Amino acid sequence: MNRRCGRRTAPFGPLFLSVPGVTIGVMADTWGEITGELPQWVAPEFDAVQECYRVGCRLTDSGFADEMEKGAVDALHWLVIGEVSPMTERSGAAVSREAARAESWVALCAAAGMPGPTDRDWQRLQVEPRAALPVDAQYAYGVWRALAWLLGVREEWPVRTGWHRAAGIPRERAHIAVPPSQRGTPAWREADRAYREQALADACRHWRHVRRLADATADPAPGRG
Repeated sequence: MNRRCGRRTAPFGPLFLSVPGVTIGVMADTWGEITGELPQWVAPEFDAVQECYRVGCRLTDSGFADEMEKGAVDALHWLVIGEVSPMTERSGAAVSREAARAESWVALCAAAGMPGPTDRDWQRLQVEPRAALPVDAQYAYGVWRALAWLLGVREEWPVRTGWHRAAGIPRERAHIAVPPSQRGTPAWREADRAYREQALADACRHWRHVRRLADATADPAPGRG
């Protein structure tokens, strides 16, 4: 079993995942499927979470996922499977809203290159303090985007799916559609660098917003923005 995507070998035949300019052949099986109900605190509809999880798992398994998408998929996998959290390796049978908010705040701190939660933050979050794993900033950014979406504080889906293409929504990161074997060109590296700078700026902006709210009030906990 793939720990992150819960892959179980029960193939029903080939399934083709379409990415602009390339087609990836994968095996359709029971991996990437959500069984049971989502926690009540999850804001998006079940079908939206299912679609992001299924597409994210297949991108990861195919090798097309970048660090941001891997972080988002690992956050969704934590919600669905409940093994260990992606940023702090927090374990538990079910993912509570408090744990998700705490993990989201840890991820945002790491994505923004800022100090982690303070002792006061942990008290407000009402979960046991845990240090962040040493992960890529883009991975942390993906974790935060997914958890913020699940918590209902961010509208953008953390994974691009066929729903976006059907709606005519432009691809946020066109350079990611390039096959992994062709991602070493100067043009691709420049596009990736530009997006990393954009992601860092976005993470820093949200971090400052949440930090101000947390420092200005005695009640709200960080992780909301």
